[in-house]
Amino acid sequence: MESQLPRTSPIEPILSLASDATALDLGSTTLRRRIGSDQTDGEFSVVEFISQPGEGVGLHTHTREDELVYLLEGTIEVALGDQTMTVGQGTCALLPRNIPHGFINRGERPSRLLAILLPGRLDQFFVELSRELAIDRSHETAIEALCAEYGLTFASES
Repeated sequence: MESQLPRTSPIEPILSLASDATALDLGSTTLRRRIGSDQTDGEFSVVEFISQPGEGVGLHTHTREDELVYLLEGTIEVALGDQTMTVGQGTCALLPRNIPHGFINRGERPSRLLAILLPGRLDQFFVELSRELAIDRSHETAIEALCAEYGLTFASES
């Protein structure tokens, strides 16, 4: 019989309706925050990435979270470590921490990718990034500081 550690606080049932999801503008991608880490005592969060054709999330690495992703709609080119492949609707992948990953929508319609972040604090990064991008100024220094705070690195563009 497996032993489980007791929760520090109970998690209540959560129903996430598409109409209730907070939409965040991340520049090239829209993120819908479906279940926030504040609702799960930081154990996990659930977000949905919606990307237009040719857009996506650049190659990056997070040091604190594992990510489980499921492609709800579309066709994307995904980079995972040293592999690059094109995948379609229904593809599921586990993206362990410290492994570079990213994706680009290669289809003709928007792609929708559901991500479960374990533990969940990374959803707050997206909230803060969206706020920063809404300010009319240079973002480089502020985004570098946010990435450092949340243990993220993005591959340099050549």
